[in-house]
Amino acid sequence: MIKKALYAILYTMIPIGLLVVLGFAEGRNRHTVCRELQVSVHAYNENYFIRPEQIRSLIYARIDSLEGRVIEPALLEDLYTLVRSVPFVEKANVYRTISGEVHVEISQRNPLVRVINTQNQSYYIDGNGVIFPLAEEHTARVMIATGALAQELVPGKNVLQLHDTITSDLQKMADLFRLASIIDKDVFWKAFIDHIYVTPSGKFELTPKNGTHIIELGYLNDIDVKLRNLRIFYLNSLTQVGWNYYRRINMEFKNQIVCSK
Repeated sequence: MIKKALYAILYTMIPIGLLVVLGFAEGRNRHTVCRELQVSVHAYNENYFIRPEQIRSLIYARIDSLEGRVIEPALLEDLYTLVRSVPFVEKANVYRTISGEVHVEISQRNPLVRVINTQNQSYYIDGNGVIFPLAEEHTARVMIATGALAQELVPGKNVLQLHDTITSDLQKMADLFRLASIIDKDVFWKAFIDHIYVTPSGKFELTPKNGTHIIELGYLNDIDVKLRNLRIFYLNSLTQVGWNYYRRINMEFKNQIVCSK
């Protein structure tokens, strides 16, 4: 009985002791003075739209100084909000260490396609469907989309927020995102397709990087079948007659390819 009582006391005191130690460490951490700001930026495929020194400049433009002052949780939240407001930033992590370092870790948006709209505005759509602007220092090598795309540059807007009708601007943007995603995930098509054109009715045309012909996809119904048949056509037929033999290749209808010179 005595041994069981000792075990019970021991199992009770250990968690209490841990809570006391953790509480002491947290209290000490809350009053730790910042001695250094560390900023890191992760970029996909070397697409550096913003660099650590630019984030530093942004922070110090809003906050007089970090070094030498106590970093309260509210200030960390303000730093996070400030960094997340940058349109190139997809994710951010802001935290402090016991040793007095404030870390700002950033993951940039990964561009999927570059859009030039009907107002001649140019912007990117990332892999999550979010619009963000071009950068002065870097241009990403991604597909270009033009045509009847009226969606304006609204940083942070997600093109997957659809309207009900297929003719709506957002529906065209959502279809564009879907098509660009399919192309991007396929090694063959990603290396082959350079330009996407959207007609006023919402149909799609593709231009290969060699620019020898136009691929008329039509709407995105049966898109997987269309692209599969087109690949077979390239491998079995077009390689025999030459890439310049046809001017337009129409894939609008399922299991049917119509070519014109």
